[in-house]
Amino acid sequence: MLENVRRIREDRTENLKCLQDQRVEIERDINQTRKMINDHLDKIQDKIIEELYANEENESKRIKLLLCEIEDIEKGISDLQGNQNNIRQHASELQTFLALKHIEKEVSDKEECILSVLKSEDMKIKTLSLEINKEVQNICRAESFGSVGVDSNLCKVVFSENKCQQAQIRVPTSTSKCVDDLKITKQIQINLPSTRLIRGCTILPSGKMMFSDYDGHKIIASNNNGLHDFEIALDFKPCDIAFIETENTIAVTRGYTEKRIHIIDLKSKKIKRFIETSAYPFGITLNKNSLVYCKIGYGKMEIQLNSESKKTIVCPEMPAYSYVAVHDDNIYYTNEDSNTVSCYDILGNLK
Repeated sequence: MLENVRRIREDRTENLKCLQDQRVEIERDINQTRKMINDHLDKIQDKIIEELYANEENESKRIKLLLCEIEDIEKGISDLQGNQNNIRQHASELQTFLALKHIEKEVSDKEECILSVLKSEDMKIKTLSLEINKEVQNICRAESFGSVGVDSNLCKVVFSENKCQQAQIRVPTSTSKCVDDLKITKQIQINLPSTRLIRGCTILPSGKMMFSDYDGHKIIASNNNGLHDFEIALDFKPCDIAFIETENTIAVTRGYTEKRIHIIDLKSKKIKRFIETSAYPFGITLNKNSLVYCKIGYGKMEIQLNSESKKTIVCPEMPAYSYVAVHDDNIYYTNEDSNTVSCYDILGNLK
């Protein structure tokens, strides 16, 4: 009993230290996130300030050039005015008449220059404006920096009873593995009223379920409560499907309609790529980083997702509409012709 108490005390002391270490680590993550946000804001602030100065300099340069042009016009008009006064004082009437005609033409040219300046784009009043990005504004509307939760896991302390009880516990008990002894209980019922013929399904880690409607030309997704979530319309008949978690995609076989596997992106709901097969593929499943599928007339094939290299892992001839599952390095497949479920190890040996 003292040993059990000691274990419990050590376990709780370890948990207490773990909480302190996690608090320090989370606090460090929060500070690093805050620094990252500050650094990013400083960067985009410097960028927009630089843009502000550049716009001001550009517009100021254009206005200064226009001012120089106006000053030249002004000086020219002043010179004409001075010439006109001198001519009237010192020239004869004929000379005055001819000179004023020439001055009149120059004045007319200056007037056209002034009108041209008034109509130019540079005479528009330029102002600087600022429109704050909505994403930046949304930072100020954030009500929290994040969320801190507490997860609970099973206690690691194993309670040691007295030797008599331990001896009784160690007695092995035999359990029957006969299929006839299995009892099935219904967990959930999924209604798919709009479907025509379901040929395949897969369950995602989130609990979401996806079904291939063969005659309906679509993939149907339902949430973990069995309620309709979304559909993916297809231009072919989908046979079986498998979820690829690392890519957030589904692999879809086409049965008798085509010798290829379609990889569909769940975010865009569009076909991402194809994997060619040498025979019609039916049932399909994921095994770590590879796809295992039933290849009619050949057996079980394995395709590596990264290289798309193929190899045969189970050789018995497969009939149409065979399905496959992989669990604990065992391969299970259904045979519609013989009404059987067979189990093979990963090396292809019948178990």
